[in-house]
Amino acid sequence: MGVVDMDGYDAMRKPASSPCGGSFLDSIPAVICESTLMQRGGFDVFEGLVDENLRSGMLTEALNAFPGAVDCEIQINDDEEVRGGTPRRRFSTGTGGPLQQAFNTSEWLLDFLRGLTNPNLIYTGEVGTYSYYVRSGDYLDIHRDIVTCDVAVITCLHDQALDDSGGRLCLYPDRLLEPLSEIRATPDRGVVKVRVGIGQTIVLYGGIVPHALLPVVEGQERIVSVLCFRAV
Repeated sequence: MGVVDMDGYDAMRKPASSPCGGSFLDSIPAVICESTLMQRGGFDVFEGLVDENLRSGMLTEALNAFPGAVDCEIQINDDEEVRGGTPRRRFSTGTGGPLQQAFNTSEWLLDFLRGLTNPNLIYTGEVGTYSYYVRSGDYLDIHRDIVTCDVAVITCLHDQALDDSGGRLCLYPDRLLEPLSEIRATPDRGVVKVRVGIGQTIVLYGGIVPHALLPVVEGQERIVSVLCFRAV
């Protein structure tokens, strides 16, 4: 397990800006600030959390759910500056199934995530989702996740990446304390671009680290499993 394809970013170093105090995020508990994951920048990419058999099964589950997926398109960002809200986006989302939920609620996964993040971490109690970026230009703009998603666990199930830039995650580990509008106004400053490859999983403080997904390119189809956990 470990960090992959980070455009030269050393994810083992502590972010230049301390996430503990000095802004609207000054209520972050010390247990999170001092966690292994935060010391790595608030995210890390892992191999092997989802093995090939589970990835294949979850992909089949996601494809079976695709006919009932809901198209999500928002063309203008709202005024939310901290987390949640309605960032610009275009992709489709479907409800997870039994295979994803078994992974979501497994004790070994929760133990692993607690060791990385917070010993009081719990899963949200809701089913996970599958996200489909299958049309040219599908994307998700810079945001922080909703309050029920302190920690996001995102696994790439399928990706026809014809262009190395399409569908990359953009993360801002050194801009934790800035309002979303400031980051959106200068999206190239402090950005870390991460390609989460097929079968890889990114664990991310989604409610703390601003992030976005770059538009997929013509001919690219990207399907991911998205799970959320809360720090209580």
